[in-house]
Amino acid sequence: MTFSGWGVMAFQPDVAGAASEEVRIPVPGQDVVLAGTLLVPEAASKDAKAPGVVLITGSSAQDRDETLLGKKPFKVLAEAFVAKGYAVLRYDDRGTKALGIGESTGSFAGSTTADFALDAAAAIEHLASHDAVDGSKVFVCGHSTGGLVTAKLLREGRVPAGAILLASPSVVGWELLSYQTDKILRETDKRQPTGLSPEQIDQMDAVQTGLIRAVAVEDEAEQRARASDAIDFNVRLGGGDPSAIPEETMDTLIAQALAPLEETWMNYFLKYDPADDLRLAQVPVLAIFGALDVQVVPEQNAGLMAEYLRDAGDERSAVVTIESQNHLFQAAKTGLLDEYATAGEPMQPVVIDIMVAWMDRVLAE
Repeated sequence: MTFSGWGVMAFQPDVAGAASEEVRIPVPGQDVVLAGTLLVPEAASKDAKAPGVVLITGSSAQDRDETLLGKKPFKVLAEAFVAKGYAVLRYDDRGTKALGIGESTGSFAGSTTADFALDAAAAIEHLASHDAVDGSKVFVCGHSTGGLVTAKLLREGRVPAGAILLASPSVVGWELLSYQTDKILRETDKRQPTGLSPEQIDQMDAVQTGLIRAVAVEDEAEQRARASDAIDFNVRLGGGDPSAIPEETMDTLIAQALAPLEETWMNYFLKYDPADDLRLAQVPVLAIFGALDVQVVPEQNAGLMAEYLRDAGDERSAVVTIESQNHLFQAAKTGLLDEYATAGEPMQPVVIDIMVAWMDRVLAE
């Protein structure tokens, strides 16, 4: 649905007077110390505790601002939330210090969604224990695959007050990636014709989906066969003859085709289905999608998300799709990735208004 209601008002961030704290958070059982920034509302104190929000980034190594192409979605969110009276904790992903991206220690390579859930749980506990924060009124806000991290926390009962899922998948990873790849290809072809025929686009989609699914089911023979299909297709598309490729070269090409999908995080992601975790949510959940999102496409994810949250049974949960918004919740025209750098600021005021209104409503009930 398209959001309408709750008296949405234009939001003007103003963090004057908010206290900013640089924090270090050890993750229990892990060789990881998270580095982050905690913003605390000016009026919050031990005697007047504020509600709080922990922000969880999406895929790939991210700093605490979730910086992408010069945009800083989480900086925008943190400043907006603190201006509305919420303490906000955002942190660099584990391993970002070694990568020169942030200040958190540990290793990003080899980590999975389950590992990032351990980090997020430590961040929640840190925020909830702050003298100026009411630990029972802490929300979690996960963006993109940060929503998958949040789903794991929901199942485990680690979310105190409620969760916000921004452009979060509700299907198993291999299906999401297949749909995303096809969506981007077809939308790009509409706007900047690739020269491929409709039949060739269908064939490309089929070989890509076959390869992604094969990795998810862990059948080595099937993986090699589907990788070979993808290579054959691309060679023929370029006017070449796949049968002329030496066997040793083909083995190398197959290994190269499979390598990105076999990386630890990706392999876990392809197999993880958040459905059961979402169904077991023990607190209210607000899921927001951008109608022009080509990475987590609403037509694939929003309906299922609504079904799973209905199964969870909290009537305060809601699913919202916002017109003309992309994956970063920018005001968009196409939703395609090349627009991220030019579409203006992420996390448009209407998105922030909806989140704040929903959190306020949950806390008032």
